Order: sequence, then C-alpha cells, then structure tokens
Amino acid sequence: MQRTMPYILRQLRALKRRLPPSHPQFALICQDEKNRSHGYNGEVAINFYLADLADDNDFFIYHGLRLPTNHSFFQMDTLILTRSFLLIIEIKALKGSIYFDPVFKQMIRTFNGKVDGFRDPIVQVKRQNDCLSRWRATHRFLQTPIEDFVTFSNPETILKTEPGNSIIPSKVCHMHQVPDRIQTFTRAPVKIRLTDLERDRFNDQLLRAHTPLIQNVLELYHLTAQDLITGVQCPSCRRIPMNRIHSAWHCSTCGHRSKDAHLALLDDYFLLVSNTITNREFRHWAHLSSPDLANDLLKKENLTRIGNCRSSSYRNPELL
Repeated sequence: MQRTMPYILRQLRALKRRLPPSHPQFALICQDEKNRSHGYNGEVAINFYLADLADDNDFFIYHGLRLPTNHSFFQMDTLILTRSFLLIIEIKALKGSIYFDPVFKQMIRTFNGKVDGFRDPIVQVKRQNDCLSRWRATHRFLQTPIEDFVTFSNPETILKTEPGNSIIPSKVCHMHQVPDRIQTFTRAPVKIRLTDLERDRFNDQLLRAHTPLIQNVLELYHLTAQDLITGVQCPSCRRIPMNRIHSAWHCSTCGHRSKDAHLALLDDYFLLVSNTITNREFRHWAHLSSPDLANDLLKKENLTRIGNCRSSSYRNPELL
C-alpha cells in the first residue's frame, strides 16, 4: 500500500491557493499546512529504510492505514505485516532536543529556546497496538505478536530521558536504526505463524477496512465558498484568473498558454467545496459564459456524470 499525501494536506494547499492572503484565517492555515508538510515529509523518509523490505514478498507494508474500532477509527503511520508478527511504526519529524518524562508520560521538546510539551508517542503507539489487537480479534485472525516503536526522521534530533530508564531506548530510535529493529523482530523465535493463505486474507481485510479521513475543511476553519478566490490559476506565474481564448487558457500577466489549466481548478473545487460540480458551478469557478464550452470541458475529463440535461452534475471519481 503506497503512501499518499494526506487528504487534509492537499486541502490546506488548495486553501492557500484560493484564500486571499488578507483573510484572518490565512496565517493559521499556512502554519497548519507547514506543520502537516513536515510530518508528511518525515513519514515519506522512512520509505528509504524500508526499500529492501518492499521488494521482499514476506513483508506487506501499509502507510497511513486507518481502521474502524468501537464506533471510531485509529490510524497508523506505518504497519508491517509478516507471517510471524505485526509491527506498528509511529513517525515523528520534530527537530531540537527531545526529553521523555517517564513520570508524567510527556514528551518535551526544546528548540530555538522554546519549550513545548507533546503527548507521549510511546503511549500513542501503545493505544494503536491495543486497537489493532481488538480489530484483529474481531476478524478472528491468529494472535501473532504485535510489536511497536517510535522513530524520529531527523538525524539531528537529540533524544533524552532519565538515566536508567530502559523503556525509552527499547521503544524509541532514530530512523536509520529502523532496519536493525525490524531484523531483531524477524530473528526472534515465534510460537504462531500465519500461513501464506492466512496472511493474504489478513492483507485483503486490512485493505477493505481502510477508511481515509475526509473532512469539510471549510467548516474546520469557519469558512464558506464565498471566501474563496475563483478563476483558473496560471501554472506558470500562479496568478488568477486566466482567460479562455481560442481553445486555450491565456494568462494576461505572463503570457503563458495552457490547454488544461482548468484541471487544477476542478481539483481545488473537489477538495474544498463539494465532490460534485454542475455546469453552472463550473462556469462560475472558471469564469466561463458558455454552457456548451463548460459542458465540453467537463465531458473530456474522467468524471462520472449523474443525471441528465440541466439537472446533471459531475462527480469526483477519486471519492467514489
């Protein structure tokens, strides 16, 4: 299962494109997008250290898997399924000096003279372990061991705890240590081992149960569609809007010409406003006056048409 950019991060980047910089929420959205980008980049970094496993048929690797449990959901940064164990890896991209407080179960980060407190990721990954154990029992799979640990993607991050606290070194590591940690679990003796058929069934069930989180990002930031900037964005200079002239989009600022610049507009609309769009709504967003031209452009894309004639709309295939 390939790692994909979190939907909320794509939404935040669309908001940065479509919200005026003068809007009161713009600075907060930019900061949230920056924080989530750092987290995502940290998660992507682990791909390098798992590259050898990805080519090994004995290891099934899942990124960002989100499963239902007790009328809620739990999500794991990385999950590895083998015939002899399951492994949950929680990934952190924090910089600075990290201190694990064993008394109050808190992670304290010092960076650029500022001290911040965070939830203990060891407690966080332990909860994921418990949730996965319950989920597995519900689906009646064999109880192979479920291992877990936390890894930090930035090699310059300093990890600290109280002297003699052996729990932290056993549960926390830098990302370059991940392959060695996995080899330790691989070499460990096991009492229960899945057959290939049982592992394949487990894999199929995990993929079927995966439920990506889709949020209404406008509600999240107390925005409405009226707050957003409409118009096709120039892929060259990023100015909005472009004009439709002679079967192409033209930018009056830099002179760039594009046949398909409206595709990014459709993506922004589906991310921010709705998973369906009508001819009228597309014309409003693309600054088009011709219903026929709008209809032609929509028909050419990989969109599912719902209804017919004037009541028809087009659905985002990504969310089907």
